[in-house]
Amino acid sequence: MTETALHVWDGIRPRSPRDVVTRHQARLGPFDVLAATERLGRPTDWAFEEEHHMIVVHLSGRLDRMDCEFSTGPSGTALPAPGDIWMIPAGCRYAALAQGAWAEFVEIHVPLPLLADAPFAARVQHRDAVISDAAVHLSGLMRGGGDDMSALAAHAVGERLERHLLRRYGRRGRSPGARILSMAERARLADAVRSQLDASHSLDALAALVGMDVRRFTGAFQQAFGLSPWQYVMRARLEEGARLLRHGKEPVTEIALATGFATPSHFATAFARRFGVPPSRYRAAAR
Repeated sequence: MTETALHVWDGIRPRSPRDVVTRHQARLGPFDVLAATERLGRPTDWAFEEEHHMIVVHLSGRLDRMDCEFSTGPSGTALPAPGDIWMIPAGCRYAALAQGAWAEFVEIHVPLPLLADAPFAARVQHRDAVISDAAVHLSGLMRGGGDDMSALAAHAVGERLERHLLRRYGRRGRSPGARILSMAERARLADAVRSQLDASHSLDALAALVGMDVRRFTGAFQQAFGLSPWQYVMRARLEEGARLLRHGKEPVTEIALATGFATPSHFATAFARRFGVPPSRYRAAAR
């Protein structure tokens, strides 16, 4: 496969190598924090699928290309600016393909118990001044050396960040009686959709899987996955269609029917809207 044919990492092909210039790690209260700089002269895979939430803050650099994709959340081309924040929920697969000159960033690993069962939506180019400022300060302190004053200052920043996350994201969006999907319920819904892509998925059937009425279910689903149920089913079908095009030999017509599309033309239209090229051209480029 040539470099020009590389696509966002799908969990199957080998990841491209990373050219790390600097890397500093620290444990600050409940957080594991990484401050790093990478060269991006060649296409570089960034990918996460963790048991904890992830916050990634872009600090500086020059990127010419960055395509990103969540298994459940917003996807597409997004060139980060200083202070832009990516939020990656626990259990959500995120992959990006980046290329340019270099990038400096901070990763903050947020344990699930910190935010309890509050929704943590996938976000791209999110803005939050408190998180961004904390990342800048932590990066400077971690890169500046390991003296005791730097360590104390870093822990103080971590404490402020913990209070902010609890205040803004730990209870955000909750109203009396609001229903939040648990991790087990999210997994049950994801498996129901992805294991039966050719099935007809109704709101009533999906809501019944987690014991909810449709009205409450749609809001809870959006909070948990960052997509409406319809968008989630469509994305799952298209992702599987793309995987089959890359690695299978079935005709496009069979792939369309196997992934739940009523007609090949509907599959081709939706596929081109999602990936920018029709299925046949996508298969040829991938090979």
